[in-house]
Amino acid sequence: MNRELVFVVEPDAGRVTIEISQVPAAMVDDLKEDFGSHMSVNCGRPSSRPRPSLPVLHSDREISRRDTNGFSIWLYDLYHNSTVDGPGRRSVVKVSGCSIRCEGCYSRDTHKRANGRIISISEIVAEIISKRDSHDGVTILGGEPCDQPGSVAELVLRLKGHGIHVTLYSGYTIEQLIARKHPAIDYILTHIDLLIDGPFISEMRNGAGEYRGSRNQRIISLQTDQG
Repeated sequence: MNRELVFVVEPDAGRVTIEISQVPAAMVDDLKEDFGSHMSVNCGRPSSRPRPSLPVLHSDREISRRDTNGFSIWLYDLYHNSTVDGPGRRSVVKVSGCSIRCEGCYSRDTHKRANGRIISISEIVAEIISKRDSHDGVTILGGEPCDQPGSVAELVLRLKGHGIHVTLYSGYTIEQLIARKHPAIDYILTHIDLLIDGPFISEMRNGAGEYRGSRNQRIISLQTDQG
């Protein structure tokens, strides 16, 4: 078993974040006692924490024609304070539905689109903006974001309109995404800041490095391609 403790020191905020992976419960209790207040955050290797009720995103009670026009998205989760899903401290949009379904995936609950619910993009952006001052950007992952290209492109458009740094995870490689020649995917690739591409391969998970689930995945900066 690979036990990991990662300390993230934020002098400006007077805060220390400890990312914990596969450590004994007794050690977790000791850390809580030593460091005081704590909170659970999701990461590239999600814990078995209960799925939150998303109390802020409550106004979409009915599925309407918005699910086909790009102004809503199938969402599994929206959470904040992640330090492992891209640079800095991030808000994370986790979509539901995945056409790849990697063996050993840490987020199997996101594979079925129906495990999520339709949320208006306006609500998501409003929630992200409300946390903007304490975050360095937004990460979009899943599930497979590029299975909803129109909706994700709309989300990227609005986030970049607010000058927000956007990281996107896709189980497809950048070459596969470009080969689709899909206008919405082309828009996404030319407007996000970072792409972390490639499927999760469980046999390659050890030593994957920062922000990645397995060693085959690449961190691709797309900032130089933007005008």
